[in-house]
Amino acid sequence: MTQHAIPSPLPVAERISAIDVLRGFSLFGIVVVNAWFFGLPLATGSGQTAVRADGADAVAWFVVTGFFSFKFISIFSVLFGFGIAMQRARLLERTGRAAGFLARRMLILAVFGLLHAGLLWYGDILFQYALVGMIMILLIQVPTTVRLWLGVACLAVSMTGIFLFGLLALFAPTVTDAPDLTLRGLEAMQAANFDPAHPQWIPAEIAAYREGPWTDAFLFRSVTWGFASVIFFLNYGWHVLGLVLVGSYFHDIGLFDPDRRPLLGRLAIWGVAIGLPLELTLAGLLQFGEPGVVQKAAISAGHDIASAVLAIGLIGVVGLACAAQRMPGAKTLATVGRMSLSAYLFESVCFVALMSFWGLAQFGRLGEMELLLAAILVYCGVAAACVLWSRRFRMGPLEWLWRTGSYLGVTRTP
Repeated sequence: MTQHAIPSPLPVAERISAIDVLRGFSLFGIVVVNAWFFGLPLATGSGQTAVRADGADAVAWFVVTGFFSFKFISIFSVLFGFGIAMQRARLLERTGRAAGFLARRMLILAVFGLLHAGLLWYGDILFQYALVGMIMILLIQVPTTVRLWLGVACLAVSMTGIFLFGLLALFAPTVTDAPDLTLRGLEAMQAANFDPAHPQWIPAEIAAYREGPWTDAFLFRSVTWGFASVIFFLNYGWHVLGLVLVGSYFHDIGLFDPDRRPLLGRLAIWGVAIGLPLELTLAGLLQFGEPGVVQKAAISAGHDIASAVLAIGLIGVVGLACAAQRMPGAKTLATVGRMSLSAYLFESVCFVALMSFWGLAQFGRLGEMELLLAAILVYCGVAAACVLWSRRFRMGPLEWLWRTGSYLGVTRTP
């Protein structure tokens, strides 16, 4: 590929503003949910142990579960698919080929993800999104309407997989022995039979992140990332792939074009009207009811679909607000959205510094409300950093690295 054939970054005036705003908006919701996984043991953050919240923490738990959990990562999945389709269309128009560029882009994203997971946090999504992106290089060639129905089918597979995965709790052994609090690292994992909800695992996990050493923290981070990756490919990955396919469909039909505003309105009305009551009901059943294993599995499966419906509704709401130039904080959100990769990783740096033994060592010490407030503060700090950076540079630092590698090094400085 020659330099004159390389598409330059779109000027801000030519970008789809709603996409940038939605990216920035979704990063806020993502860090609110991720705060639990940054600051609490895996079993607590993922709901494998009983909800321990009361008072303000109970309010925070309900707010995060009902209004945030799964919704914003679902929005991000739709945007990821939209972006792949948009880049492919632009490259085909300019150069006549796109697969090589997209493959390099996904490989570099996978490297970012592996470094993120190994050095900072097990909850990385970049590696998994890179693999989904590789699949999309093939699926993007499928006719538009077929892609929509493939997306719906993937969501059905995800819902089924999450339900079946939840039923595994029926076969979980009952643990009665008191944990040996002297065990650390691999010894504790082996004593817990590699079960993150085991009483032997949880105190060792807390000690690894809060007290160190680095080798124990790395071991827990790596093993937990392995668990998360397996779960992703067995069930939640289908949710992501489904919404990525839906996002590519939205691109092809021109969802954010002026003549599509009636469709945005319908998505906003029906998505919120159906998704929000369902999500709040399911969150209430989890928090205030006493669901058994089967009921909890069914709630999780319903949450999987209801969150996708609400996410699409929120895309409609934000899209309409941007079109009418009435989206609060749109300029700041768009700035964060244009640097979404850098912002996402900076959020991780901030939270890991807050929780880890080499930082403030707050892992396992903060309640749900404190974690919610911390997430808001971290996002505000990241947003401020993005705004300051944008005054000097046209793209984020990691966006520049990503672009440089994607174009085999033929690009300018940020």
